[in-house]
Amino acid sequence: MNNRKLTEKQEKFCNYYLDCDGNASEAYRMAYDASKMQPETIWSNASRMLASNKVAARIDELRAQRAEASKISRDKVEKVLMDIVMMDPNELYLVDPVTGKIKLKSPSQMPKRVRNAMKKISNDKGKVSYEFNGKVEAAKLLASMNGWNAPQQISIGGNQGGNINEIRIGFDQEEE
Repeated sequence: MNNRKLTEKQEKFCNYYLDCDGNASEAYRMAYDASKMQPETIWSNASRMLASNKVAARIDELRAQRAEASKISRDKVEKVLMDIVMMDPNELYLVDPVTGKIKLKSPSQMPKRVRNAMKKISNDKGKVSYEFNGKVEAAKLLASMNGWNAPQQISIGGNQGGNINEIRIGFDQEEE
């Protein structure tokens, strides 16, 4: 849709409507001079704005644009969660070839997967410490995203006129 068909204030209303989580009255107050209007008038005018096909289409278009702009692929989220779960503390250190002493790597020396697992880096008077995101929490999120924690069996039962109607869905036994 070509947004030039909307007035400047209608365009502002559309953006404010999305910014205000769908509060049309608040969006109307922000886009128009409503300081001398009664709340009922504001509500009525805002409702008329939403009923306009041009305004509704523009809101849908803006919503889609915003969703696309903020989209992070599921694969990227899962990769970071796996980096947290699989983080190996041995990747934090290296052995100094001259002295044989173990040294803590700087963040730039660590692989990206290790940096992905980091929650915080602290430097207290030269004493550097790393804090990592919780492995258990990351594993729970992965499990939830992938349905690994779904119930093994779901039973829906009912008793109608002496007959028991039941559906069982399960994955715990293989059928032969």
